[in-house]
Amino acid sequence: MVLLPEEDTSAHNPWVDSLMAAMTPDERIGQLIMLELSGKVKPGDAILNKLERDIDSCHIGGVIMFYGGPARQVALVNRIQARSKVPLMIAQDGEWGLSMRLDSVPSFPRNLALGAISDDGIIYELGAEISRECRRVGVNMDFMPSVDIYDNPANTVIANRSFGSNPKNVARKGCAIMLGMKQNGVFTTAKHFPGHGNTDVDSHEALPVINNTKARLDTFELYPFKHLIKYDAPGVMVGHLFVPALEKNGGKVPSSISKNVIDGLLKTELGYKGLVFTDALAMKGVSGSFEGGEVAVRAFEAGVDMLLMPPDGRKAFNALVAARNSGRISQAEIDCRCRKILMAKFEMGLSVYQPISTENIYAELNTDYAAALERKIFENAVTLVANKNNLLPLKAMERKKIATVAIGKDASNTEFEGVIGQYVDSLSKFTISKAANEAAFNALATKLADYDVVVIAFHGGHAYPTSFGTTSAMIKFVDNLAATKTVVFDVFNSPLCLSKFSNLDKMAAIVVSYEDGKTAREVSARMVMGGLPFLGRLPVGVGTFAEGKGIITKTITLE
Repeated sequence: MVLLPEEDTSAHNPWVDSLMAAMTPDERIGQLIMLELSGKVKPGDAILNKLERDIDSCHIGGVIMFYGGPARQVALVNRIQARSKVPLMIAQDGEWGLSMRLDSVPSFPRNLALGAISDDGIIYELGAEISRECRRVGVNMDFMPSVDIYDNPANTVIANRSFGSNPKNVARKGCAIMLGMKQNGVFTTAKHFPGHGNTDVDSHEALPVINNTKARLDTFELYPFKHLIKYDAPGVMVGHLFVPALEKNGGKVPSSISKNVIDGLLKTELGYKGLVFTDALAMKGVSGSFEGGEVAVRAFEAGVDMLLMPPDGRKAFNALVAARNSGRISQAEIDCRCRKILMAKFEMGLSVYQPISTENIYAELNTDYAAALERKIFENAVTLVANKNNLLPLKAMERKKIATVAIGKDASNTEFEGVIGQYVDSLSKFTISKAANEAAFNALATKLADYDVVVIAFHGGHAYPTSFGTTSAMIKFVDNLAATKTVVFDVFNSPLCLSKFSNLDKMAAIVVSYEDGKTAREVSARMVMGGLPFLGRLPVGVGTFAEGKGIITKTITLE
């Protein structure tokens, strides 16, 4: 679909006009391609040499940076920006901030924890802070947020990358973080269109099939995308998904190269006019179907603006040139999409690009504000889902024998047990590896026989099915103890891990802390003891605990 000049909002931008006039037709094709670069490469490395050749001869429009550190990344960004005739769009796949890819930077919670927060203003604050950090390391496009709805507990690729199972909550959270980013100078992409939540196949490895009806897609999977489009989402990333309800011709076409999905649904039916990206074209969900640069041409024909990580950048460029020369695709449409990309670069501030300094970079990234924001997020996210007889916050425990049990991969006490010890005199602390055998768990149960209250903390799990990091011996231990003792069970994990336990109804209190980091442990312990109120609500349902469930408490203890 070719945009008419009057529909092209960049038609009269002087910077864009001057670049378009100076670029050859082939150079305009190059702007449609984004290649990858590891932040760990050094000058002279073959990977960097190849990318620089592609910058020179294929005139690529952008680079997505992967693992490394802030100073190393800035040095590389400065180097490749200086080499490129047209400023490069620099992207990072940082769904929960730079820490998803870089070391020595602030760490923020995953989306599932954010989905537990009632105050969406906090999510906006997070977007603004991530935007600031991105700009500091040369990033102007962050491939987030994931607005996939987590409605399939067997989903191994989305899991805690989703804000939850409620479409409206997902839409609100995705929009808040997008606006926080965009209004502070960094573009984002709503992903993975038209929705990757209801699948148990990882599109990195194969092509997932979404067998939902068009009516279901309209009211469920597409709901967050529609909401973000309403608020001018700067980018949308199309996933490698096969959705039969959207393929009128019956072919098994991945959405990322489907004209029905991109040109038909996204651009025409939903009226989206921002940048359209593919997910990485090297992923097996799409790359296994085509050779050479054909996948890039198919994506362009479907309506994509920017081709992310084709298996071979030079082959993709040559295939697009050949398709243009043969008349398969038109130079007019290439020019239209090139102009759109250049306008995005202008809005990112790349028309006045300056090299980035590495001076004080670690201090300027790791600020007191960033640390306080992480704490604020957990203070609003940690969720109390069961609380028999108002046991929590723990109070009037002077005559009670209390023990903590830290179940973890390294079998050690953490900040959680340490903070509880600040409130409870003569606290007994026990530790056990989550990989311990049944005999070891039975021995621990015997030691706990005389205690009135046992606070069990599940550390060191993971957010992905099918086990969530549990073992059969561990599950049996927790279930048996809940049947015989007053047990407080605190999971530093996805709330869905609770589905592995059978005696949830017998537990005196259940807390979901979402992640097993220092800040989450400290905050959760203070909530258990009454130093902070519980404020979170479940972003997904599990067992008898419905999505949105959350018991709100009051602070009872002065810090």
